[in-house]
Amino acid sequence: MTLSDDGNWLWNGQEWVPAPKTSVRSGSVLKSILPSLLIVASLLFVLLSPTISPFDNIKDSDGDGYADDVDAFDSNPNEWMDSDKDGYGDNLDDCPNQYGVSEIDRIGCLDGDADGYSNENDSFPFDPSEWLDSDEDGWGDNQDDCVQESGTSFQDQLGCLDSDNDGWSDDTDALPFDASQIMDTDGDGWGDNQSGNNPDAFPDDPNEWKDSDGDGFGDNEDTDDDNDGYLDDYDVNPNRDAAIFLNLSTFVVHDSMDYFDSYSEIYFCVYINNYSQGCVPDQNSYWSLATGQEYDITTSFYFDLDEGIRHHYIEVEAWDSDAFTDDLMDINGDSNSDRLVIEFDSVQQLTNLEYVGDGTQDSNGWDGEIKLSITPFDSRNITRFTYNWDFNDQFFELDVDFEYYTYAYYRSLDHSIDWSGYETYEDVIDQYARFSTPDAPYIAQLATTLETMANEAGYTSALDVADFIHAFVGDIQYLYDLDDTGDQSDYPKYPIETLWEQGGDCEDASALYISLVEALDYDAALMLGLVKANSDEDWQGHAWPVLYLPDHSGDGWYGEDTKSSMQFYFVESTGHYGYSSIGINPWYDLTDEVWYDIE
Repeated sequence: MTLSDDGNWLWNGQEWVPAPKTSVRSGSVLKSILPSLLIVASLLFVLLSPTISPFDNIKDSDGDGYADDVDAFDSNPNEWMDSDKDGYGDNLDDCPNQYGVSEIDRIGCLDGDADGYSNENDSFPFDPSEWLDSDEDGWGDNQDDCVQESGTSFQDQLGCLDSDNDGWSDDTDALPFDASQIMDTDGDGWGDNQSGNNPDAFPDDPNEWKDSDGDGFGDNEDTDDDNDGYLDDYDVNPNRDAAIFLNLSTFVVHDSMDYFDSYSEIYFCVYINNYSQGCVPDQNSYWSLATGQEYDITTSFYFDLDEGIRHHYIEVEAWDSDAFTDDLMDINGDSNSDRLVIEFDSVQQLTNLEYVGDGTQDSNGWDGEIKLSITPFDSRNITRFTYNWDFNDQFFELDVDFEYYTYAYYRSLDHSIDWSGYETYEDVIDQYARFSTPDAPYIAQLATTLETMANEAGYTSALDVADFIHAFVGDIQYLYDLDDTGDQSDYPKYPIETLWEQGGDCEDASALYISLVEALDYDAALMLGLVKANSDEDWQGHAWPVLYLPDHSGDGWYGEDTKSSMQFYFVESTGHYGYSSIGINPWYDLTDEVWYDIE
């Protein structure tokens, strides 16, 4: 290191720095003053010399007291040091010990994006295009379309209020509280997005937005929004077709009903609003149940409820079949009734309901206990139906898809029978015949499927196929009519109704069977007449199909007119009685038969 001539500056190899002060520790007075004398002498020599000046070696251009050699700012009298070497003098530098290039908010502090704002005050320290975020929403003021309002929108505007967080600002979003909808072209409050919530079925029509039944007419114009056959003014469920499954689960006979053994012959009957809906297993059979054991009796009733009634009364009876008089069992804990009575509200009760009918809770005796459930649903949501049947000791199962609108269309048609001119069944049989629909596309498809199933199982003859279809129809549950129309209490169903509701009575089963075999080019006819189950029974009206089969034998009738030479064989469509049951008459007696050819 080199000391300046005046002893105040020290050259460290790079720059002049102030020299440290020396102190006298000991020694003679001469030693103490000798350096000073030498310095003084040297200065006098320099001053008196005409050719030597001290300022030729040490300059302070800005006069700030710091030699140019050590002054980091030799032309700025206000600055002389730059401790962090960032180009900003320590007197001006807000961060003198940290290298930085900020110039706007603070001088010489860390500025990661070199936008002039120090990192400490820069809301976006690594984005040179942004530094302020006045509303603290994450969008810089330079691009934020709503500087003073915090928001998350990014699709149409940046950083504006977006209540549903769908990316579109509330200013643009027609439905700002529904993330699935943005546009509403006709301004009716229903969004244009068909895959979103509450889509507008008529996006260009401000007067319509919903088509509940899918018929092409908006609900505001449509007088039957769910297309269930009930006008909206009278429909307690105008936006759905209310229906239920009544599911019988288990049953226990607590008190033996027979004197001779511990078994009871049990069957169940169901009523809705005082109208019989049929009995299970069927009208002529039962379950043989031992006393005290719980049996799985899993079976279901489908009921398409009357939409003009909100409160439906469902009654279930348990009967013990007897040779003389059937006995009603007690399955109600209320001593005033043996029937289990359930009040069902089709408007409010929309979830699965569980019930237990226990006759042991009173003192009536002949007690039984049944467990069941009610499953409410919208008929319009059912598309697939499963059918099970037995044929020649083989079990068959078929899944069939039907469209609700086909079912709704046929159900909306007139089902009435005009009995005003009735004298014999000849006067009304043509009205019953109209319910056979062999030309309906769904019938043709089902008939072909059944024929294929029969062939694949080895049943290929005309008789085999016809009887296979008979088994399919005969295993559909027997149900009395849902509606009581006229004195005869008949409500004939079209085949789609019987298939959809998986139940029907004699004229319903007949129409279905005739439709299926006629679709396969068989020749079938409808017959009406009076029948007796035994000699003690009263005559009762009945409907049944007859089928022409060459080279067959059995019970039947000859046709009429051009078909008078053709033998048509009896088909009891409400049940299948063993193999090759076509041509077997199961009734004790019948009379007053009339015949109608279905073309």
